[in-house]
Amino acid sequence: MTNFMLRTTSEAQMDAALSAAGILVDDKPAYGIFIDRIGTCGADTRYHVNLRIADDVAYDEDELPTFTPLPVTPYRVWFDG
Repeated sequence: MTNFMLRTTSEAQMDAALSAAGILVDDKPAYGIFIDRIGTCGADTRYHVNLRIADDVAYDEDELPTFTPLPVTPYRVWFDG
């Protein structure tokens, strides 16, 4: 599995990026894609998404709105235990 933390200025901008990357197909996650839509985080009004992608899924990583630095204390993360 590959995990990403994504951020855009709006939900519409996020959906456009996810569609361009091949993550959303007909407005639904493609097979092997798991999306955790967080939305805004406290005072940060930007739109946040956590994304988990199975190893055998093809996608265009260049289209994903990743950011750096990643948060030291993320609002939510995937549980692997």
